Amino acid sequence: MKRLSSLDAQFLAAESGNFGSQYCGLAIFDTSEHVIDATVMRERLERALPTCPPLHWKVVEVPFNLDHPVVVEADVNLDDHVTESTLDSHDDKSLSIAAAQILATKLDRSRPLWRLHVFHGLPGRTAIVITVHHAMADGIAANEILSALVDADRVVDPAAARESKPYPQRSELARSGLASLPGRWIRALRAAPDTLAHLDQVPALRALPGVHTLASRLRGDTGALRLDAPRTRFTTKLSPGRSVAFGTVSLDVIKSVKNQFGFTVNDVVIALCAGALRRRLLATGDLPAAPLVAYIPVSTRLPDAPDRFGNAITSIIAPIPTHLDDLSERLSFAHDNLKSAKRRTQQAPPSLLSDVNDPIPTPIFGIAAKGLMDLISTRFIRPPVNLIISNVAGSPKELTIGGAPLVGSFPLSVVFDSFALNITVVSYQKNLDIGIVGDAVALPDGWNLVEDFHRELADLAALTHSNGRTEK
Repeated sequence: MKRLSSLDAQFLAAESGNFGSQYCGLAIFDTSEHVIDATVMRERLERALPTCPPLHWKVVEVPFNLDHPVVVEADVNLDDHVTESTLDSHDDKSLSIAAAQILATKLDRSRPLWRLHVFHGLPGRTAIVITVHHAMADGIAANEILSALVDADRVVDPAAARESKPYPQRSELARSGLASLPGRWIRALRAAPDTLAHLDQVPALRALPGVHTLASRLRGDTGALRLDAPRTRFTTKLSPGRSVAFGTVSLDVIKSVKNQFGFTVNDVVIALCAGALRRRLLATGDLPAAPLVAYIPVSTRLPDAPDRFGNAITSIIAPIPTHLDDLSERLSFAHDNLKSAKRRTQQAPPSLLSDVNDPIPTPIFGIAAKGLMDLISTRFIRPPVNLIISNVAGSPKELTIGGAPLVGSFPLSVVFDSFALNITVVSYQKNLDIGIVGDAVALPDGWNLVEDFHRELADLAALTHSNGRTEK
């Protein structure tokens, strides 16, 4: 039995209406000479079960909400979790529609919170969409699940293997919940000064009236300027549907820009995202004069941390240069503002996103989470952020399943009421794979945005070539 952290539990508690906390990994394999089907994946998953706890974790509520939910060991019938089908149209857009439908469908809490679907029909390729609940794993942890399914010489550590445990009784859960209350209140009191001083780093709270003033005064930074997010078409409540698009750009070009100008890969990625979004919003007449504000999740999980699953993240809140016409200025703006935003994040405790939830009494935790999401999506509150941008390091080496090479891995992450756009990128070999998720109404032009990424990267490559030629 494992108690969920308050951050993990928030992803469960906030689920309401059209919002669900599930996210997907879309992996496409070259199967021109190999076969990947549901049978193959069930065999892989069977081998992965001992060392991937989320695959056999089931959520159990604590009686009277005395504590956050716990996860317990559950029997896994892989037939309930693994399915396959053939796409109606044999192209990426048909796959994106199918993935969007999966992403919009909440996971069944009566069983472990994941599923896997194999899609046939792409010429010479097979796609796998694995869906995991965010309460069970963040982006880094989800990568470990994918890593457990690919070809590798693995020896299961008996100490890490799954142990069969009896299902906890309700009385046991209630006693455990009561026993945890004093410790949780003490931790919350100790964390309160730092938590309050950095409330403006919490995406869902930062735009509430008084938060900026309170936080800046408590940390002695009364001259800090408030970073406001403009309203965009993504400042909306979620509809029932999702929009998905994906694409691949050259990581080598991004690295050449980084080297040419002395920036970081993340600086260039943020500038690339901003440039592509600027193109899209200009094309539709939706571009605000002020820069968009991005929530950029950052992992706080140490490489040798024994707990590899659940959520261990903090947040960078930064403006991105959608308001600048000049490409060089966008790069410099991204570099300067990310450096400043990182310093700001380093001032906050790494456990901030959990600390802010800990003082909330668990009986009203769900009401508070849902109420907050409803509040920030009204026109009475400034948008807290405009979108989420994540940059995840992937494998520099080729990955395979049964000898079939992975040709692209596209993260399809969570969108929220009030910030209904998520762009997540992951590096793989010499490429950067881009997964775009939006609300279906707010983002009807996701594939146009993919084209904008390619155009923006071409301009970056031309700028690098031109600058290098000038220096010579």
